Amino acid sequence: MDTSKDLQDGTEKMEVNKNFVMTEEEQRVYKTYLRKIDLRVLPIIFILYFASALDRSNIGAAMVNGVIETLHLSSTSQANVYSIFTVCYLVFEAPANMILKRWKPRYWFSFIVTCWSAATICLVATKTAFLFTFVRALVGTFEAGFTPVSGMVGGPIAGALTQREFLGLSKYQRIFFAEGLITLGIGILTFLLMHDYPDTAKFFTSEERILVTRRITVDQGLASKATISRKQTMKAFTDWKIYVFSFIYFGPNNCLGLLGYFGPTILKSMGYSTTASTYMAGIPYACGIVTMLIVLPFINRSKLYKICLVCFPTIIVGSILTAFLKKPEVRLFGLCLIGAGTCPAVPVGMTWMSTNAGSVSKRMISTAIFTTIGGLAGFFTPYMFTTKYAPNYLIGHIFNIVMQCVSLLCVLTLVTYFKKENARRDAYPEDISHLSMDEQQALNDKHPEFRYKL
Repeated sequence: MDTSKDLQDGTEKMEVNKNFVMTEEEQRVYKTYLRKIDLRVLPIIFILYFASALDRSNIGAAMVNGVIETLHLSSTSQANVYSIFTVCYLVFEAPANMILKRWKPRYWFSFIVTCWSAATICLVATKTAFLFTFVRALVGTFEAGFTPVSGMVGGPIAGALTQREFLGLSKYQRIFFAEGLITLGIGILTFLLMHDYPDTAKFFTSEERILVTRRITVDQGLASKATISRKQTMKAFTDWKIYVFSFIYFGPNNCLGLLGYFGPTILKSMGYSTTASTYMAGIPYACGIVTMLIVLPFINRSKLYKICLVCFPTIIVGSILTAFLKKPEVRLFGLCLIGAGTCPAVPVGMTWMSTNAGSVSKRMISTAIFTTIGGLAGFFTPYMFTTKYAPNYLIGHIFNIVMQCVSLLCVLTLVTYFKKENARRDAYPEDISHLSMDEQQALNDKHPEFRYKL
C-alpha cells in the first residue's frame, strides 16, 4: 500500500486511539525525526520558556533591591503588582490560544516576546506605583500562555546586575533594563529559528513527515487541522476531571510563585543580606533542575502519578520546614525541598492532563481551564507575602501547605477513577469502527479504545 498517497488522498482507514505498530523501517525513521526534534525544536522552546520566566520572576529581585522604597509601595500596592499581573495573564491566555490557532506560531511568539520585553524595559521609567503596576500588567498580558522554568538563573543574573553600575540606573532598574534586552533578542531569534507544525516543518524528509503525521493523527489529531467547536468547548467545561487536574496544578504553581516572586523576600527575612538573598534565590530552582534531570528518564518508563506521589510529599515536608523552623540553614533546606518537588511536578502534571484529554481540540480548551484555575495561586498568594506579614509570613506558608495536601488528594482521586474506568473498558469493549475518524476523535477521552494514562 502506498502510504504517502493514501495520506494525501485521505483514503487510508485509520482508527483513533489504537496502538500504532511500526515496522523496522518505520522505527528507523522514527528515531531520525526524534533526533531532529531534539535539535531543531526543543532548544527554541526552552529559550522561550527561559525568556518568559526571566521577565516574569525578576519582580522578586526588584522588591528586595529598592523598588518598594523608591516607588513608596504600600503592602496593598506590593500585592497588586503581582496579582494584577496574574489577572491579565489569566484573562488573556484563552484569547492568546485562539489567536495562536489563526496565526503561524513563529509570527505569534515573536510578536509577544518582543512586546513583553519592551514592557519590561519600560518598567525602568515608571515613577509611580500606579504606572509600575500598569506596565507590569502589560508584561502579564503578553506573557499569557507560558510556564516559568528559568528561576535557577534568574536570581544569579539579577544578583550580578545589582552589583554593576551602568547608565546611572538604580539596582532594580538595571534588572529590568538588562533582562528586557535579553528577551528582546530572544524574540528576534524566535522569528528566525522557530518552525510551526510537524506536518509543515521543512527539515523533515517526506518519509519522516508521513510517519509523524500518521502517529499524531492516530493518537489525538494534528494541531494544524484541529478546530474548536461549541460542542467540544462544552465537553471540556463539563468534564469534572479537568477541575481535579487544575487543583493538582494549583499546589506546585503556588510554589512557583513562592520561589520565583517571594524567594528573595523569604531569604532576606531569614537574616541574609539583600545581595545574598538575590543570588541565593536560584538555589531552590537549581535543586529542581537536578530532580528534573533525574525524573526525565522515567517519564516514559514510569506512571506519571507515581512521580506526583514522590513530588508532593517532598513539597509538603519542605514547606513545613520553611514555615515553622527557626534556623536559617534548615529553612533554606526546606526551600530546596520545595524546589526539588515543584520543578518536576509542574511539567508532569501538565503532561498528565494533556495526555488524558483525548483530542487536540479538547486539550486546547482543557489547558485554558487548567492554567486559569491553577494560575489563581498567583492572585491570592501575593497578599500573604507583603511587608505587613514580615518576617514570618506564616499565613502564606500555611496556605501553601494546605494547597499541597489538596493537590495530593486530587492525584489519589484521579488514580482511583482512571484504574476503575480502564478496567471497565477492558471488560466491556465496544466496536465503533463504523464511525469516521472525525466522529471518533470527537468522542475525546470517551472513545471506548481510549485508556487513561496513569
